[in-house]
Parts: sequence; C-alpha cells; structure tokens
Amino acid sequence: MEPTTSNSNMMNSGMDDGATSRKLDLIYNGINEMLALMRNNDLTNDMINNDARLLLDAASTMKNLPNSPGSQQFLEKSIHGHQAPGLQLHPEYNVYDTIDTNNLSIFQSSSNSLQVSPFSIIENELKNPDIIPKPILNLLNLSAVKNVPYANDDLISLKILTDLEAIDLMNDFRRNYGRWISFPLSIPTAVLIDRVRFKSSLLLTTCCCLSMRYSLNSISPGDINNYRRKKYTYRALIKQLIKDLNKSLLQITSFQGTRDGSGDIELLQALVILSIYSLSLSSVARATLPDDDEEEEYEFLEDKSMSLQMLNLDPWYISSVGLTVFISKSTFGNLFKKKVGDENSQMNMQQSPFTILYDELDTDEYQTLTILRIYNHLSLVHLVSCVFSGRMCVVDEIRLNYCTATLSLPSATNFDGRMVSEIGILLIAYNYVQVNLNVNTSTYKDCLLSFEAVKEEIRLWYEQWEYLFSQPALQFVELCYDFCNLIIFYSFNYQKLVLSTSSSSKRKDKQDQILKDLYKENNIEFILSHCDKNSLVQMLDYSYKVVKFINFIESDSYFAYLSDQIHFCFYFSGVCLIKLNKYLITSDQLKLLDEVETNQEDSRSTQELIITDLKNLIEKFGRIGQENKDDIISKYKVGLETMLEGVFHNI
Repeated sequence: MEPTTSNSNMMNSGMDDGATSRKLDLIYNGINEMLALMRNNDLTNDMINNDARLLLDAASTMKNLPNSPGSQQFLEKSIHGHQAPGLQLHPEYNVYDTIDTNNLSIFQSSSNSLQVSPFSIIENELKNPDIIPKPILNLLNLSAVKNVPYANDDLISLKILTDLEAIDLMNDFRRNYGRWISFPLSIPTAVLIDRVRFKSSLLLTTCCCLSMRYSLNSISPGDINNYRRKKYTYRALIKQLIKDLNKSLLQITSFQGTRDGSGDIELLQALVILSIYSLSLSSVARATLPDDDEEEEYEFLEDKSMSLQMLNLDPWYISSVGLTVFISKSTFGNLFKKKVGDENSQMNMQQSPFTILYDELDTDEYQTLTILRIYNHLSLVHLVSCVFSGRMCVVDEIRLNYCTATLSLPSATNFDGRMVSEIGILLIAYNYVQVNLNVNTSTYKDCLLSFEAVKEEIRLWYEQWEYLFSQPALQFVELCYDFCNLIIFYSFNYQKLVLSTSSSSKRKDKQDQILKDLYKENNIEFILSHCDKNSLVQMLDYSYKVVKFINFIESDSYFAYLSDQIHFCFYFSGVCLIKLNKYLITSDQLKLLDEVETNQEDSRSTQELIITDLKNLIEKFGRIGQENKDDIISKYKVGLETMLEGVFHNI
C-alpha cells in the first residue's frame, strides 16, 4: 500500500557513500550513453531533453537524499535475520537458508517440493521425452521452445500512439509510478520502450494507460476538440489494454510451457501495476464512452455483450494470477534463466529475462532483490484485496514468508523493511478475520481468547517495527497499522454480536431476524449499538488517525499517484468515522470523544478537529478528481461529502 517518493529514494535509502557514488556514476554514464544513442539514431531534440531531464532529476534527488536515522537500524535488524510477527517461519525451516549470498538463487532454482512431486518422478524415470505425456513435459520445461520474435501488435505499431507520445507517457510513468517496478535509471526511455515492445505489449499499454489516467480530468470544458481527442485516444488505449490482457491470460491458462519463458518478468510487472490501480483504471474507462452524438461502436470484443461500460478489473484476481505465475514457474526452477550466447549480442539482450531489469553496473544480488520486490508487491496488494473483499488468499504462509527474503540481502533498504512490515500486519488482520468468521467459534470465551491473541500478535509486530513510525520520511506503515486495527475491532464486535445472538435467542426466527439486521443498509450503526465503550473509543481513534494522516500529504500531485488501496483506506476510514460520530450523537455518548487522541496544542474540540480533517480529505479528493464524475476519486469525494452533511448540518 505504500510508495516511496521516487525510484532513487527507494534504491538508496540507507546506502553508504560508496554505493551512492556508484549509483550516481551509473546515472551520468547512462546520460552519456543516451545522448550517444540519440545522436547515432538521429532522434529528435525533444526526446533528448525528456530523457536527460528525467535522469538528471533522479540524480539530483539522490545527491540531496538525507540519511534516515532509521535506515541503519533497519539494515542491522535485517542483516541479523529479524522477521515480522505474522511472518514467522517454522523453527526448523528458515527462508534465509535458501539464499546463498555468493550465488543468489531464491526463486531462480527449483523448489525442494518439486523433487518428490509425481510429475518430476515421471520425467526422471521415463527419460525419453517421446513417451512422457506432452502436458507434463511442457509444464516441467517451460523454456524448451524457441523464442517468439517481436510482439505482433502493440499501441505503437497499431498507430494508437506515436513514438513521441509513447515516450512522453513512459517518462511520466517513470516519474510518478516507477516506484512499483524497477526500470534501470541508465536506460533511455526510447530504448526502454523498444525493449518493452519486444517483451510485453501488455506492460507498455499498462504504463501508458496509467500515465493518461488524469488527462481527462485536467482539460477545460470549453476545449471540446481537445477533450474529445484525449477521450478517443484513451478509449483506444483501454481497448488495447483489454486485448493485451486477454492475450496474456490466454497464454498463461491455455499455453503454459509451449513458448519461451522470455517476457515473464515483464508480464509480472504489468500485473503488479494493474492490480495496484485496477479500481481507478476501471472507473476512468467509463469516462471514455462515446457521447450520444458519436457514432463509434464501443463494443469491440467478440462477445458483443461486453463493453467498456462493464469493465471491472479485479485487483484480487489480477494479483492472484501474478502470484500463481510467479510461484508456478519458480517451483520448476525456470522463471529467471538467462540465455546462453554472446553477451554483447543485441538479440541476446532482448531474449534475456533481464532485458529490462538488467544493468551492467548492478550485481546479480541486486537483480535478485529487484525480482523479489515484484513478488512482495504482488503479495502486498493481494493481501490488501483479501482484507477489502473478504476473499481467501491464494498462497499459503510458507510462500508469504518468502517476502522476508529481501531483508537478508546486502542491497536491501528501508523500503524493503516497510514492505515486509505492511505485509506482516495485513497478514495478522487477514488471519484473524478469516479464522474467526469462517471457522465456527462456539463460545463467547473463545471469541475473547482469540481477540486477546491477535492483540498480542499486533503488540509483537509493533515492537518489531515501531522504529519505522518515528522516521522523518512520509511513511504509510502507520496508516496500514491503524487501518488493520480498525478492521480487527470491527470484526471482533461483529463476531461478538453474532455469538450473543446465537446464545441468547431461543427462537430461531428471532435469531434469524437479528442476523439479517447485520446486513441492512445501516449495518455499521447496528453493530455499533452493540459495542462496548472501549471498542467505540478504539475504532474512533484508529479511524481518525487514518483520516488525519491526510494532513501530512501536502502535495496534491503526490496524493494523486498513491495506490488505489491507500485511497480506499482513507475513504473507508472516513465512512467509519462519520458513522461513529453519528452513533455517538444519537446515543448521547459524545463524551467518549474526549478519549480520542488529538493534537493537544489545538484548542478546538475533538469533534471540530474531526470535521475539519474530514473536510480536508474531501477537498483533497475533489481537487484530484476535478469534477470527473466517473473517476473513483470523485465517487469517494461525493460519498463522504453526502454522509458528512447528513450528520453535521450547517457545517
């Protein structure tokens, strides 16, 4: 759920002067290389200026990067193998044992479980590939077929975007979203696009779609021609995104092992971005629908019952696809195999799984860290989606424990610690909700014991990661912590109410009626009416802490590029905070507000502070959405505004 301010921040937090100097040399060497490439290929001055500005900005950021007090503490903890509660491994098995610091191979060699699998035994015993069932042989040898040449169709070859437009959008992506996937800073954008086109049309389309997300919000209503041109282009991009995604999913589900594994990393990168921004991309797609006076048909798939109007990208599903692809290919030990050949060959560079990730000045260990970050991002967004939607996690805790592998690598930074810490607290919340609400807890005493147990897990987690809360850089670990606590307290009171209803109601019809009330429109208020005072105060405190965090995000631009998951955490916490205040008003318990933690230097009442911060959040959503009624950000703004006005009249 948490970004860093830039790729350079992410890569260099906690680095020593030597490592920082090495990275600066990489960037400036990259600039010289880029300029040489531009001159040799007679490219335009616009392209030169865009890439030079991009790389110089990154270098400037790195030169001015302050030393974080917590970085060294983090590195010391990570080197000594500390792990987050909730991600503790069985004492006889340690994920760090799988990492050879001289020959880093986690996820790059087959898993031990493969050696005893029936498929593997069949292959080893029969030997002759002609008599081994083809589906099994293909599955175990995913890189056995020759590489596929250049991608068939992409948004440039289809003339949806020109080369310069694609470069401009990719530059924007690298600046604002590059934190989620690691494009080498030394590679010029024009070269990067050429390599991405060769490997994955889906990744290129995804990057450009996301970069254009706010383009429909910032156009003056009077500029009709420009607005229609932007809308038409974005509609074409969304269509291409669906086609590329459809093609990629078809290859994954129906043609596993029948093509070269080249492009796997780029596919995973695309799935990371899509899972993080699925909600916003789906909502903005509606804004691209043709106007009534346009004749264009926007049903474009073979199934005419589908259209952009019904587009609904699901982050839980997309992240689960990414995780299963990652785990499946790494289990068989052939996810990140480099090709054998002339290292200086351009074709060899294109065929290497490290085409985009590889940088000649980076070690294999650093490349491994980059790959593991992709896995951690997929795990994080998947767990968040599980908590949001109530669905189960598709990977077990053994595989989730792999997320801690980044912490033992020498190149690991503060960024990696924050990622692992968030995954840890989310896993605690996920396990509590899933176990306690889907496994029958027969007694009220069991419910209390489980609640005490999860609070102890959270205490241990906090003890492990508290140092992150005091760091000067903008952190989202604390926001994630407060949100998870809010979910846990709400779930506890829900379960407590269900159990009390089941034990106290002798008549089944009465019990059924009470349980049905839990799902009515005002179900939050119904549950709040059965909460004890401590739970009310805790939920008030945690929801308010999330909402008032908005005051630390001064830049609207920075807020705009945060993940969909963080935006939703703000929105949901705002809804809960308004509902809690409404209940306190109607039940005459406003004195409980005095127990909520606020800024002691502010003389205003707690309720006044809450209203002010809610309005700040609403205004922030409004400035980002810019009256685009289809954008999910605008929906958040209108929803909170309507609820707030309904509770606090004349505000």
